[in-house]
Amino acid sequence: MVGSLGALVASLADLAKATVALLIVVDPVGLLPVVVALTRRATPQARRALLSRAVGVGLLLLLGFTLAGVYVLDLFRITLNDFKIAGGIVLLIVALALVTTGHVEGREEGSGLVPLATPLLTGPGAITTSIVFLGRYGPAVTLVAIVLTFAITWVVMQYSTVILRVLGETGSDVIARIMGMLLAAIAVQFIREGVQAIFLH
Repeated sequence: MVGSLGALVASLADLAKATVALLIVVDPVGLLPVVVALTRRATPQARRALLSRAVGVGLLLLLGFTLAGVYVLDLFRITLNDFKIAGGIVLLIVALALVTTGHVEGREEGSGLVPLATPLLTGPGAITTSIVFLGRYGPAVTLVAIVLTFAITWVVMQYSTVILRVLGETGSDVIARIMGMLLAAIAVQFIREGVQAIFLH
């Protein structure tokens, strides 16, 4: 009885540590300005639908990569550094659109899905962290931690509507362009880290 209770407490402690670490990596609060920038021209209903899809896709991608990512990457001879470079290029394209026009051109309601779901929510950092946790804590704790992380992320994302209402049209346009610059910097960082890691090896 005592041993079972101790094991349960240890599992809950591992779950808490894994969830907190994943939340830090995913950083849903830090992504709120980016969410506002990418969805500011969408209707509230379209915005909620887009964010729900982005979180759902991000969750499925992270679960998939955690369970089979190593084998898939090995199968296609893709490294996490390759993934980091590709994600950086996608982010850079989105960032340039935000800086120059204040929004992402193209399919307005779905244009933010790819950069939000991946690589912003499910990027190399989250994938690497989850794979490490899989070996450290086991599949049960890791998978529950991922689900909890994205459930919290979904709740946080819903506040983007409140932020957009407070900022207004002019404020959101300014934020969009500033976030475009920050996104460009993050994209360059992704690409730089991937290239450096490849050359160092």
